[in-house]
Formats: sequence, structure tokens, C-alpha cells
Amino acid sequence: MLQVCHLAKSYGDLQVLKDVSMKISEGEVVCIIGPSGSGKSTFLRCLNLLEVPQQGEIIYLGQNIMEPQVDIRLIRKEIGMVFQNFNLFPLYTVLNNVSIAPIKNKNFSAKAAKEIAMKVLTDVGMENKIDAYPRQLSGGQQQRVAIARALAMEPKIMLFDEPTSALDPELVGDVLAVMRKLAQDGMTMIIVTHEMAFAKDVADRVIFMDKGYIVEEGTAHEIFSNPQNERTREFLSRVLN
Repeated sequence: MLQVCHLAKSYGDLQVLKDVSMKISEGEVVCIIGPSGSGKSTFLRCLNLLEVPQQGEIIYLGQNIMEPQVDIRLIRKEIGMVFQNFNLFPLYTVLNNVSIAPIKNKNFSAKAAKEIAMKVLTDVGMENKIDAYPRQLSGGQQQRVAIARALAMEPKIMLFDEPTSALDPELVGDVLAVMRKLAQDGMTMIIVTHEMAFAKDVADRVIFMDKGYIVEEGTAHEIFSNPQNERTREFLSRVLN
């Protein structure tokens, strides 16, 4: 579904991504791990051009989305994204937060958008909060609404940028349960995460990044049980202990 070829991204003199290449297959769950500052979130944001790389190619379903004639708005309709800090509209109810994207971006009627919103809110266990405002929700509830909002666009790929990092520890489980269900249902997902147990349990493939490079990748079992690179071993020994 998605192929990244020799991606490079800099901010001034700071090179954040250095010759990053990878492939994502349909239905695959890929977790990206690594220390802070390794380029994980920047890489994820490049995949739908929220950050624009200086070099490389991003090929989605056979089309290089970095070519100037590509309408990135159309691509973003198929590549959903969930951020660290929810980014819900504070003056909209839960139902309106979720239904607005199908109305604005896919020209759905209000009735059709509401039906989709109710379905995805039920899927994430938030159907009883449709009239609540974000300020009335816990962080975990807000993040589940954010996931529902992305799902309402019926994406082919979901990107998650450390979706539990802003949550209190007791709220993390509910969000991870929603993501596990998405994985079981066959959603293609790329997840930047610090939740090692989740990555070990859910990921088809784990990618370890450091200093702007993909240092090592493999199955969850390979990476967590028998990492080959010394830097990977050092990182895992710290975070797992």
C-alpha cells in the first residue's frame, strides 16, 4: 500500500530524517519505536505531507504523492491520523466532532454523516457521550473520540503519533484496547509508540529508529527477543527494565 524511498527531512541545519526507506502492506500493523528525537513523529507526519521532505518518494497505491500535481487533500481522506493531544474542536459536541469531517470532506449529508459517526463512536465505546463536549471528557475518552473522528473518513491507513503519551497511566488501556480491535479487524496501521508491551503484542513488524535512521526492523518477536543491533539492544534494555 505504501512505499517510502530514501526520505530525508531537515529543519535548517538539523537533519531529522536520513535516507529512510520502508514498505507497508495492506492489513499490516507496524510499530515504530526509538528514543525521543530519533525522527519517529517527523517520519509519520511526512507520510501525509504534514511535514514535507526535501528528498525521497512516498508512493501510496502506486502514486508518488510528493509530485506537484497530486492533490494531497484527496490522499489525506484515505490516510487517517491520530495525534498525541487529541485536537478535538472544543465548541463542538462529540457527535459533531466526528460527523463534521464526512460532511466537509466527503460531501455527506448530515443524516449520513451522523449514521457513520454513531457507528464509529459505538466501535470505540463512546456512543453514550455523543452530546458531551471535549472539556467534559477524560483524556482517554477524548482520544477515543479522536480515533472515531479519523475512522469516520473510512481511511485505508491509520497513522498514530504516540496516541497514549498525553494520557494518565490508568487511561491508557482503554485507548490501546480500541487500537487492538482495529488491528484485529485488519486496519493497516503505522504507530509511533512508547508502549512496548502493546507493540510486542500487536505489531506484525517493529521498526527501531535512532538519529534519523531506521536502525533495525523485524517481527515483534525478532526485535524484542533477539535484536541484532547493539543500539537496539541498549534501548530495549533501558525501556523494558
